[in-house]
Amino acid sequence: MNLQEIIQEMESKKSRNMDLDSFRKILDHELPNHRKLSKIQVAGTNGKGSTSTWLSLLLEKSGLKVGLFTSPHLVVHNERIQIQKKMISDSDLERLYDRYRSLFLEKGFTMFEMDLFLALAYFLENRVDIAIIEVGLGGRWDASTALDYRATVLTNIGLEHTEILGDTLEQIAYEKSGIFKTGVLAVCGVEQPECQKVIDQTARERRVPLYYSYLPEVVQKGKRYFVYYLDGVLVFDQPYYQLKNFILACDTLYHLNFRLHYPLLQETIDDFYFPGRCMPLRKRPLILVDGAHNVHGIQALVSTIKTWRGQIYFSVLKEKDALHMIELLKTLKAPITLVNFESDRLYPLKNLGLPILSMDALKKRLQETHEPSLVCGSLYFVAEVMKQFNRS
Repeated sequence: MNLQEIIQEMESKKSRNMDLDSFRKILDHELPNHRKLSKIQVAGTNGKGSTSTWLSLLLEKSGLKVGLFTSPHLVVHNERIQIQKKMISDSDLERLYDRYRSLFLEKGFTMFEMDLFLALAYFLENRVDIAIIEVGLGGRWDASTALDYRATVLTNIGLEHTEILGDTLEQIAYEKSGIFKTGVLAVCGVEQPECQKVIDQTARERRVPLYYSYLPEVVQKGKRYFVYYLDGVLVFDQPYYQLKNFILACDTLYHLNFRLHYPLLQETIDDFYFPGRCMPLRKRPLILVDGAHNVHGIQALVSTIKTWRGQIYFSVLKEKDALHMIELLKTLKAPITLVNFESDRLYPLKNLGLPILSMDALKKRLQETHEPSLVCGSLYFVAEVMKQFNRS
């Protein structure tokens, strides 16, 4: 099979994961050394990918060889499996898939289970020192929870996937804190008292050493933030919401007894890059893309840009709270146009009462426009726009 055929076969296997015991038994039999691999698990409603990336970069700056497993991807499937910020090559992905394909088909692996299995195989083969593993959906029954960890990290709690995780913050907090394991450090960035109550209870029941992460003193001057943390004052020029993810990553490593010092932290901030989040595709005129795919993400986006002078192009999947997201975007007082992109999960955009464009029309408009443009919403939508620009 060539790579395109492999990706098509993998992406056709989207269903409910097998139970954790069954997945663990397969891993123990096929990849027994996974138990020796040092790992950190990251869950949460928003910020999982960013926090995982911060952890990965901090550990790399500390001199370690770091594996990173995330999902979904933006442009190519290979992005999900990385070592030292370099994604798995086409040839390695083909080789590993061919090796385990019969196992995947026999056991009925989902795409996420295949990706996770291949990531572990790749990390073990390349002898990484530590791996950062991002949860796919929820936490309690996520395939990644079948693994052993040095620490588990919970970024925040918001309403998402309510048809699966529950329709209250407390229910979702219960599902996501299901990653906690007896005796394993847990570090949490959740701020809502009602969610903390559920998380505290889970930690007590499982005898988990739990620490909450809070922002230190921060002073804003212009577009920069001066952060009083540990042994110095850090200059932070990323969006404000990234500051919370950064501190959560730092606090996790601090509680794991990693040595953190000013030069390492500042160098990490200066080198941080996360595609698809407040990311300029073009500077003049500005085209900004942001995969703010739920209410919490749109809130963070709106608070970051605050005054936007230009067009807004938005699209969203049907399981999201599109009406609330639109209301938040309207506070920017800029024209909003909806975009129809190819997905069987697309929200019925005509119900939102705003102008609608096709993807082809959007591409043409972005190529010809002379005013700033913000493209936001579904990660799949943002990824499609990024692909269009990569082809241009």
